[in-house]
Amino acid sequence: MSRFAGFAGSLMVIGLLLAGAAFADVEDDVDELLDRVDELELKTAKDRVSFFGDFRVRYDYVKWNIPAYNQFAGMDFTDPMNPQMVYMPVPEQEAKNEEAWSARLRLKMDAKVGKDVHFTGRLNMHRSFGGPSVTNFNGFPNTVFTAFNSTAVPSDDVLRVERAAFTWAPDWTPLFLTAGRQAATGGPPRELRENRVRQGTPGALMIDAQIDGFMVGAHLEEYGLPEGTTFRLCYGTGFDAGFGSGGNTKTTYVTTYAPNITDPMNPVLMAMPNPVSGLMDSKVVGGCGEFTIPPLPGESLVSFGFFRMIDMIDIPYGVVRDFPNMMSTQPQVVTATTNLGDMDLYGACFQHSFEAGEVPIDWFASVAFNKSHPDENTASLYGFGPLLGNSMEDLSGSAYFVGARVGVPPTRGKVGLEYNHGDENWFAYLPAGDDVNSKLSTRGSVIEAYYIQPLNKKGLDFRVGFQSYDYTHAFSGWHIAPMPMENFQLDQEPFLPYGYPDQIQNLYAILDLSF
Repeated sequence: MSRFAGFAGSLMVIGLLLAGAAFADVEDDVDELLDRVDELELKTAKDRVSFFGDFRVRYDYVKWNIPAYNQFAGMDFTDPMNPQMVYMPVPEQEAKNEEAWSARLRLKMDAKVGKDVHFTGRLNMHRSFGGPSVTNFNGFPNTVFTAFNSTAVPSDDVLRVERAAFTWAPDWTPLFLTAGRQAATGGPPRELRENRVRQGTPGALMIDAQIDGFMVGAHLEEYGLPEGTTFRLCYGTGFDAGFGSGGNTKTTYVTTYAPNITDPMNPVLMAMPNPVSGLMDSKVVGGCGEFTIPPLPGESLVSFGFFRMIDMIDIPYGVVRDFPNMMSTQPQVVTATTNLGDMDLYGACFQHSFEAGEVPIDWFASVAFNKSHPDENTASLYGFGPLLGNSMEDLSGSAYFVGARVGVPPTRGKVGLEYNHGDENWFAYLPAGDDVNSKLSTRGSVIEAYYIQPLNKKGLDFRVGFQSYDYTHAFSGWHIAPMPMENFQLDQEPFLPYGYPDQIQNLYAILDLSF
């Protein structure tokens, strides 16, 4: 019996060992299977998300001609009953930056989340070689660092979100929904000069800004309209008053500065706290779309849009040097002080590409209009003035933009010429324009010539160009205070806090890599 018990015990031990070995094999198999699942999920995720982008190094030679003007220097209250305006004559001057370098890195993301959901994003680093993280204010709005232009203004080496939005496009309807930071920069026809595919939705002569909001659209070609016919309705927020911004609190304060020169040899800058209350949210509503013209040979595109900016503020929340305290170079925070009114903006752009023999030709013509609807007796506490400089009546402005690009088959290069003109009341929301000085915001004229030379079969281009600005009115790009250049004369009033160029020349060279 004892022998049988010992034999049975041995069998049990052997069985347990075999079972353990089998279990170990199964466990190894499970671990291997899990590793394979992880690898499959990783591969699926990689297949679902694509990363690509571009890197640009740019050189600029910039020259400003600033006419003589009377520099406002504050008020003299030596006689309290008869205060006098103090000013200093400033002679005509020429300002140059003979060697300005910058680098821009854009990382683009594309993800097919599902059959009907698609995510796109673009991260952007834009840095001036040796430049400050916050640029100096020079009278142009693109030198105020805000959420609308944070990737267009050269600053630090931080990657910022230029675009981040998902699109839901179910296959049972022609409608689609896009939510997030929209593709509202680099619209047509800017892609011609950049030698890229179309980068944005609204026309570049109307909207070029980082805008957060929603868009509902419809693809209409299945209803018998030309291929590519699309229409969109848009809604976005330009400024959220909220708590602490003068909207849902009784009163907040914005500090402005004014020089007081009772002793011309010892100027004193006085800080002035100004109460702000009752601010309202600033909104953007509108629509845009495009369609093709099939009878035309080659490729064609007509893009159009209408936008209303509601309860516009005087300046968005941002950071800048030399303003509002002109005697300090430290970064200063600015924010809205008042709602100025509404602004309508509408326009269209026609583009056409074809070949004449073996020569590719691209050309375009764009036109846009704006109209102000000011709130009566409102003006910025910073001293900028009311909407388009007039708080009592509606004013209208317009601009046009034309150009062409012609291929050079022997070198595989392309040569282009562009011209734009805006009148005295011209305004479009273009803080993210891709120029040292906002080109398409100009009240006056700009002519630009450029040449693009591919340096390899695909991916690396060299572009050299020249821009000549001729201003008829100061403060281009602002929705406030257009001022004739005739005011910049020593025998003219009002006295001005900043000089303003009547002409700018900009020579640039760009190495542009796509990957």
